[in-house]
Amino acid sequence: MSKRFKSYLTQFEMKEKGKAVSSTFQSYIDLPGDENGEVPVEEEEVEKDASAFFDNLLEPRKLQGERMIVGADSVLMFAPFSNGKQGISGHLFITNFKISFVTADKSSYPDGDNNQAPQRNKLLNNTDIPLTCVEAIYQVSSGDKRRRLLPGMNITTQTKYLEIHCKDFQIHSFGFKFTIKENAQKITDAIVRFSYPGKENLLFAFEFGHNSHLDEKPPPEFLEQGDWERELERLQCQSFWRVCNVNYGFHISDCLPEYFVIPSSLQNNDINKAAAQFVDNRIPTWSYTYCVNGASLVKMSQLQPESDFKNLEDKMLSAVKESSGNEKDLFVLDLSRHCPSLADVRTSHEKFRAFIMTDSAKDFYSSDSRWYSNLENSQWLQQVSSCLNVSNLVVNQMIRESVTVVLKEEYCCDMSCLVSSLVQLQLDPEYRTQEGFQSLVQREWVVMGHPFQKRLNLIWNANSETEQAPIFLLFLDCVWQLLQQFPSSFAFTETYLTSLWDTVHVGIFDTFLFNNVRHRRQFLQNGRRLTLLSLPSVWDWKFHLSDEQQLLFKNPLYMLRNSYDLDKVVESAKGALRHSGEKLRENCYRLLLGSSPPSTYMFALQDTVLRPEVTASLIKVWTQCYLRWIIPAQIVGGGNPSQYMQQCILAEEVICLRHKLQTLMDEAHGTQQTLGDESRRARGSRPNSGLLFGSTGYQTTSKHLSSVYITSSFPFSPGVSQHTQHSLICGPLSRYLKDTAIDPLDEAQDDD
Repeated sequence: MSKRFKSYLTQFEMKEKGKAVSSTFQSYIDLPGDENGEVPVEEEEVEKDASAFFDNLLEPRKLQGERMIVGADSVLMFAPFSNGKQGISGHLFITNFKISFVTADKSSYPDGDNNQAPQRNKLLNNTDIPLTCVEAIYQVSSGDKRRRLLPGMNITTQTKYLEIHCKDFQIHSFGFKFTIKENAQKITDAIVRFSYPGKENLLFAFEFGHNSHLDEKPPPEFLEQGDWERELERLQCQSFWRVCNVNYGFHISDCLPEYFVIPSSLQNNDINKAAAQFVDNRIPTWSYTYCVNGASLVKMSQLQPESDFKNLEDKMLSAVKESSGNEKDLFVLDLSRHCPSLADVRTSHEKFRAFIMTDSAKDFYSSDSRWYSNLENSQWLQQVSSCLNVSNLVVNQMIRESVTVVLKEEYCCDMSCLVSSLVQLQLDPEYRTQEGFQSLVQREWVVMGHPFQKRLNLIWNANSETEQAPIFLLFLDCVWQLLQQFPSSFAFTETYLTSLWDTVHVGIFDTFLFNNVRHRRQFLQNGRRLTLLSLPSVWDWKFHLSDEQQLLFKNPLYMLRNSYDLDKVVESAKGALRHSGEKLRENCYRLLLGSSPPSTYMFALQDTVLRPEVTASLIKVWTQCYLRWIIPAQIVGGGNPSQYMQQCILAEEVICLRHKLQTLMDEAHGTQQTLGDESRRARGSRPNSGLLFGSTGYQTTSKHLSSVYITSSFPFSPGVSQHTQHSLICGPLSRYLKDTAIDPLDEAQDDD
């Protein structure tokens, strides 16, 4: 090895404190040399190769169309809640997609020397921050002066620390003590500039769409007439409602899709005459029909303030009433009087974030002592309760009174989407499956024109502050409350809801990037290069998550309720105990508990209609989403994730025992004798539960993950380590997926 190359290696090891030499680097060392040990190549070529190797080693992974903007070395990334006393040195890069921190110190990674930088998913490493996820940027200069940086601001002071507050409630802190001043200045300027783009063609999605080569994927739902017709047929209301194409080419309304559902008695001419009298031309449109009694759910905007054509609204509502199939008057609900406004949601969310987000142990304990008062002052849970209360009101009107409900909102694109979605979740079990829920969000939010770009503040302009409001997060929080009160009625888990909220901020999915269908089409077709853009749908989970990560989305309790007749199992077990002379436990406590409830109350196959309680004692904080990065608040070995693990084990045991019982029954009746070898093996193999924590599920090592290693932030944060109080790089899903095998219940019972 040349002396010059040895010096490069020594400098690199001293500078980055690397603990391992990669296989690529080892190939340089093992080159054949002459008898003096010198590699027979020119010194300049060695220097060139070594420099290229180190440059490539310390660069972030890049997607198609992603390009480097600026970078700086010797940047400190501080560990959460370490008060700036723990961290590692590395390189900080700004691309047109993300802020990325890269270090050569492999010991800082969860798996030590032999691991690459931990990946959050297929698109991002754990230390990557999508620019569309940046909520606020704070600069700390000399004298510990802290100020928020806004676009267009003249940044002249030297940056000592940089705090990046993200929309997923995470805080990243970087120090520039050992960084060249000019580089620190460039980094600060670039982060502010690219985190607040003033035009949508400055979004990374524009470059990604031009350069990506995506595999063929199913088109988003409810953009074609057939999608709506199939939904009408499923709900058995196609004779009262019809799909119209009056908005084809978007010549009536920019906010509505080209196809939507209206009463059958309305003609296209009626729509053409009346549309201009409604705000944003949002005429009454169908959302759902309760097939039990024909009561429907309709949304509409308010009349234009200067409109003198009240009779047009009356005519439209008369047609809606006719499609209800009864003579009962419509129940018109003005959401502006019952639901929080955009300003209310925005203010509440800001107060909620202010005491939730902290990166200092001192600030955390100070806030923790005033937790309940801060929570009360933020009014966030009151907003959640208010929305659930309104959805309960609508459900009661549709079920008890058999009345068609019309949701009326000024622009009909915010609270109307939220309330109508909640109502359908409460009424229809189909929407409680993952596929059904995604279809619901696609129809009620994406296609019907919830302005995601404005509400998520993806483009910075003079109206950004007034237009921004996390309405979709409020909806997901309401869904989480339903999941807590009806834990076995949903096919998906809270991890699915949290992951869905995270994908909103990645910034490359066309699902949550635009304000309406027309906006999406213009962006994808009329770019400055006049070429078609190709962006992935967020519902294509395989594009950004592995199969193992998606296993976390499956609810074991839902699987048990819908796959097995638990009532029959319980009654059979009771009968066997009575026959054996054993005393049932419920009889022992009859005097204390009274008569035991029927088992159908506990093990009903499905709750047809969900009616959540909205009292303050039952509305909770969504800890996995809001507190997952707050290390002092994590519960080691407890919380919902620990319950989820035990539920998976229970489901696995039920599958295992049921399989064994079926095998014994087949043997007793001689069924196995009549089957061929291949059929016998198929019948003899135990079904895969499809759950993350399952003995037949995903396993890559022989290790077993105990519940004591799972925190209340699983699978997003590893919590407190035994060796250090703070974990520098929060463990991604893949960190846990390596150790998710559970101890088999009884391997001998599978030897059929």
